[in-house]
Amino acid sequence: MHFWKYIKSYITFCIAAFVLFSFMAVASDGPAETTIYSFDGLQPGGNPMAGLIADSTGALYGTAVSGGNFLACAQGGPCGVVFELTPPTQQGGPWSETVLYDFQNQDPSPPTSNLVFDQVGNLYGSTDALDESDGDPVLFQLSPANGTWDLNSVYGSGMIGQVATPIVDKQSNLYTTVAESFNCCGFVLELSPQTDGSWTQNILYSFDGSDGIDPLGGVIADTSGNLFGTTASVGSAPHCGAVFELSLRNGSWRETVLHVFSKSDGCNPTAGVIRDAKGNLYGTTEFGGLGPCISGCGTVFELSPPVRDGAEWTETTLHKFTAADGFYPYAGLAIDSTGAVYGTTIRGGSGPCEPTGAGCGTVYRLTPPSQPGGTWVHSYYSFQGPDGTFPYGNVLLDEHHGALYGTTSSGGVYGFGTVFEVVH
Repeated sequence: MHFWKYIKSYITFCIAAFVLFSFMAVASDGPAETTIYSFDGLQPGGNPMAGLIADSTGALYGTAVSGGNFLACAQGGPCGVVFELTPPTQQGGPWSETVLYDFQNQDPSPPTSNLVFDQVGNLYGSTDALDESDGDPVLFQLSPANGTWDLNSVYGSGMIGQVATPIVDKQSNLYTTVAESFNCCGFVLELSPQTDGSWTQNILYSFDGSDGIDPLGGVIADTSGNLFGTTASVGSAPHCGAVFELSLRNGSWRETVLHVFSKSDGCNPTAGVIRDAKGNLYGTTEFGGLGPCISGCGTVFELSPPVRDGAEWTETTLHKFTAADGFYPYAGLAIDSTGAVYGTTIRGGSGPCEPTGAGCGTVYRLTPPSQPGGTWVHSYYSFQGPDGTFPYGNVLLDEHHGALYGTTSSGGVYGFGTVFEVVH
């Protein structure tokens, strides 16, 4: 099911539940949470499904799939926005939201991805299209121009599917993944800007099913230019997904499957991976592991490179969620200088936002053990409803201030989601 449409249909139920609660944030023991902005679903937007990025001034940027200019979307409903949140001039003051761009009927589907800046201040993001009513999934560029932002389509697949948030190199080339529904199996794409404003497309690698299906999470690059990512599924049983590496060899890109998940160690990695200074990769699987959840509650994993070329990578499951401490870690991770990793779970925790007891979602930290082979320590904050519910996006780490920033897709004062800060 198209996840942002699921959230919009779920809002009516959530709002009915929220009125039963006191509109005071109730924090669990541990990290302290502050709701710095609540979306109202109107002109400022609503239902953010992705995380945030920041500029050098501390302003935050993100996307929301509903709200915006209702007149421009009179026939198709609210189309979503790209927004900026400016920090207060005095500590404890309100943050100020500015809509940088209102998506309109003629534009692509509502924006569902994270954003990324290039070297000259352009923003890039993507829309998905999981049924024919959404149009094509599109990678878009927003360029500042005379106090406004102009939208340009960089890439449209022409197929139902998803385009991931790209990475940008020093020459402003973009690298991303494209997953095409009903048309196995997806590919890794390079897009290069031309002097006339157009973009050239170069498919670096196409998956054939046996080596991966549905690369939903994009790619990262190491210092040698190798690319790393995940596929949500893979042709070999039990179809639980894989982590891959792409390397340029003799003028062509070759894929190496680094790990195939087997359900007990995770299943369905929808997000990409991050990399530490030693070359270890970290990521999440939405399902698998253990716990009472259908198909497992999800995991956090580490992949360590071999000590010699050609040997296998070593996979370690750092945490298996149990529902009580969170479940369904849909988004990827952030990592700090100590090696601790941070993320979100869509559901779980101690929040009371559903009569079924499924929980409102969590923000978590996994702290590495003091001794090799020890247990990673899991701590978390549980959303309670008035402070937000169902965080689909990753967290933005501000290590200098010991803070995490992110979004919840619903909840808050108006039921249309929040932007939060968690101090750990």
